[in-house]
Amino acid sequence: MKFEDYVKQNNDAIYNKICEYLPNRAPEVHYKAVREYVDRRGKYGRPNLLLLWCELHGGKRQDALLPAAAMQASEDWVLIHDDWEDSNELRRGKPSAHLIYGERYAINAGDALHMIMWKMAHDASKALGGERGARYYDKFYDVLIVTAEGQYLDMNLTHDVKDITGFSMEDYFRSISAKAGYYSVYGPMQLGATIAGKDAKYVEKMKDYGELIGKAFQMKDDILDCTSTAEVLGKTIGNDVLDGVKTGILWHFVRNAKPTDLEFAKKLYAIDRKQKTQAEIDKMLALFKQTGSIAYAESMVDALAKESLEKFEVLSKDIPESDLKETAREAIKKMVVRHK
Repeated sequence: MKFEDYVKQNNDAIYNKICEYLPNRAPEVHYKAVREYVDRRGKYGRPNLLLLWCELHGGKRQDALLPAAAMQASEDWVLIHDDWEDSNELRRGKPSAHLIYGERYAINAGDALHMIMWKMAHDASKALGGERGARYYDKFYDVLIVTAEGQYLDMNLTHDVKDITGFSMEDYFRSISAKAGYYSVYGPMQLGATIAGKDAKYVEKMKDYGELIGKAFQMKDDILDCTSTAEVLGKTIGNDVLDGVKTGILWHFVRNAKPTDLEFAKKLYAIDRKQKTQAEIDKMLALFKQTGSIAYAESMVDALAKESLEKFEVLSKDIPESDLKETAREAIKKMVVRHK
């Protein structure tokens, strides 16, 4: 089964489970804001990785459904805050929540969904029971606290490091591993395996392939921000340049650009996003392509994906071949070879 078909068969159940926890009471506008991103229904990649890795390791889908819903709810509230912090104007093809409801009300709605998410996680932990429930809850907490650390590192690199020559690939990987790799990829996988009853040592070992997938996933996201369209992605394109985000693409550009192009980039990244024009953004994206920086990132994605699949095969050698195992392989490939 293709991963996209696996996702489709679970999405309604995940969405409906979240809706069970959304209060239907006054103030109506507040709860409309709380539901805004929930009802837009994202790609549901994270909750489906959780479900798939639970089933892959012999767990029951029903045991993982509420944890999967909590995982998706976490994405929906995090994005409300993230869009405000990053000044994103589009989310899932529509205006960002803070543009619809105002900054104060949007952040408050995100806070409310955050609280609802922890109620979901508590109920999931209780239903799983005993050590398994406790380990699930602790892992979920760890995924989210590390994500907040990653957001700090990302904002620090974006807003405080004005000189584009002043960051390293190590800085970049540290940031994306915390913010995106753990949260978007191997955290959900580890949660699924934990729910299936795998021991802590095995779950920790999954990081060997999961972290590589996470790096490749975020690098592909950076590439799409340079090469895709707002219609395809459902969010603003060129936003990394607009915001001053320090990516692996930029790191390569700094080391390979012509002096005049480097000076242009240094000045562009040093000013506030409101001072940047669309023509300047477009020029920067074209320079990334001309300098071979996008091709460099693509080659890194391919290498990371190849290594991650090899390590997945090693760790999962005792899992019998099945449709689920093939779907897991396909999911890994899908995360790095994608167009949106």
